[in-house]
Amino acid sequence: MNCKDFTNKLIDLYQNKNNQELSYEALGPFLCEIIDSSADIYKMPLRRNTMARVLHEFYKNVLKVKDLDWRDAGKFPDIYDCKLCANPLAQCYVRGLIKPRKEGNVLILGANDIVTNEEIIYIFSLI
Repeated sequence: MNCKDFTNKLIDLYQNKNNQELSYEALGPFLCEIIDSSADIYKMPLRRNTMARVLHEFYKNVLKVKDLDWRDAGKFPDIYDCKLCANPLAQCYVRGLIKPRKEGNVLILGANDIVTNEEIIYIFSLI
């Protein structure tokens, strides 16, 4: 799945479940950019860091959920691989939306990993 499809599906699931259409103002600029864009970057396979950004914006703008304390999310060596993605990754981790994986003997968030179908199914089951 790519970023654009993931974002559209996330919004559709929420709207159908809540019998409510979301306005552009409710979505915020980042989600609107994805929906409206024809840029190839949003058509590439969905990576965990991009998924985290989409989910963080969705939680913040649509669900009106405030950020949580990072707790132990800062321990992952790859959390700062993308500075823009660090807080979204941490927020998804502390909410249980992204689970760490092992790389050798180290737990990482796998920020640059392609999101699996199982992860997408799990995320959508929470909406």
